[in-house]
Amino acid sequence: MNNSTSRPVSHVDVLIVGSGPAGSTYARTIGDAVPSVRMLMVEVGPELPGVRGNHTQNMPDEERVAAQLLTQGPDAGIERAAAMSDVADGIDPSVEFRQTILPGLFFAGRRVVREGEVGLPAASMSSGVGGMGIHWGTSCPRPNQSERIPFIPSEELDAALDAAEELLGVTKLTEAGGVTGALRDAVAEVFDGPGLTPTMFMPTATQVTENGVTFSGTGRILGTLEDRVPGFELRSETLARRVLVEDGRAVGVELEDRRTSEVYRVSASHVIVCADGLRTPQLLFASGIRPRALGHHLNEHFQVGSFFLLNEEFDPARFEETSTLASVIVPFSDTRPMQGGVISLAGSPYRLPFADDLAQSNLGVMAWYGAKDIRFEDAVEFSETEKDFYGMPAMDIRYSHTARDLETIEGLRENSIRAAARVGTLMEEPQLAAGGSSLHYQGTVRMGPSDDGSSVCDPLLRVWGVENLQVGGNGVIPTSTAANPTLTTVALAIRAARALADDLVSASSEAVSA
Repeated sequence: MNNSTSRPVSHVDVLIVGSGPAGSTYARTIGDAVPSVRMLMVEVGPELPGVRGNHTQNMPDEERVAAQLLTQGPDAGIERAAAMSDVADGIDPSVEFRQTILPGLFFAGRRVVREGEVGLPAASMSSGVGGMGIHWGTSCPRPNQSERIPFIPSEELDAALDAAEELLGVTKLTEAGGVTGALRDAVAEVFDGPGLTPTMFMPTATQVTENGVTFSGTGRILGTLEDRVPGFELRSETLARRVLVEDGRAVGVELEDRRTSEVYRVSASHVIVCADGLRTPQLLFASGIRPRALGHHLNEHFQVGSFFLLNEEFDPARFEETSTLASVIVPFSDTRPMQGGVISLAGSPYRLPFADDLAQSNLGVMAWYGAKDIRFEDAVEFSETEKDFYGMPAMDIRYSHTARDLETIEGLRENSIRAAARVGTLMEEPQLAAGGSSLHYQGTVRMGPSDDGSSVCDPLLRVWGVENLQVGGNGVIPTSTAANPTLTTVALAIRAARALADDLVSASSEAVSA
């Protein structure tokens, strides 16, 4: 890996802040199109053991734990509790929707909840090479109906989603044997109907190999970029303190080496900020780039989950084979603004920190996501005076539930009960997860069709009012969604990166002609 604590370059064509899925997609797409590009990617977190950008689920146990402990920012080295509560005899599960903080993550902001608001007390982030791309759950559903971005032509969005699926190595099953296939048919009986997106199997960025299931991490996105693009460098433990702007144009970034506290500048023809849905607006704020919509329209889909016991009809012991990849998804529809998931834990490829062998377990997970009623008032705000662990403007989250939100949450509970009634028995009442625990924070640097004050960037993720500055990540998604956002985020980054690559090629041609 080409990494250095020195300053080998003082100017680059492209400087990317953030090494997660969005930043890596920009780097890969630009590098593929323009192999001669000089490109610097900076990551505030450390290098990790093993293969660069590898998903933690692919790592040996010792290496995975080490990686998780390294990416916890101010909590680095602090081991997380293994589980929250007992839900079945002999089984002490700990899955994402039950926890408010996960291994590898740390809480965002000061977690202050104002009177009359609900906040996002479990909002979390990760700091390490690969970003959340080494921890994510790999679910890759496509957006449906009003989840789709209306001002991007449908055929263009679909082409970008196709490219994102290829880049991430998404597996899309149309059929599945074993208990999951039977569950899909049963759930469809309850939830399919006119105008509703049909029940299907969840597409995931996973692949079955001779060695088992492989999870796509950021390393898959970057691929062999460093071998093919000699001008690419990924610099870890490097904080982007502010984007440098002169005469309305981004001209570079002020950086800090967190190992030595050295502060220096790198000039750049193009700057791309892909820190995450909370830290991208933070960096823009620190840089004095403060469009009206910055940090506002924050939304995270609601999450209601519960464990259930499968009916005898779906007992894995009754089936000769069980798919290791498939789970059931009830996709979002406008008349049902939520996404449901029904998962049998039998044969799960995920390394869950409880029972060693779930091959014949009749335990399942019910998880429903609901779309948020988007409001300008829901926002991440930044202090002019107080600083966070990294010395950046301290953040506070303003977040409330509307009457429509409360109806959606009740609908999530009702649909959890409906689904369970067909396939099993709930072991507990469906519970709304702590705000922020889905880890999907959208809207804070949202795109829009025009610079009317309601968005931060244009459809190609170019920040309004600042030339040569682009953003990326979940924060650019402007619609209310229940679908997991990573596929859409990668698709939007591909579109934006292709446009930037075309600009680089044109600029190079003009320079040669001159």
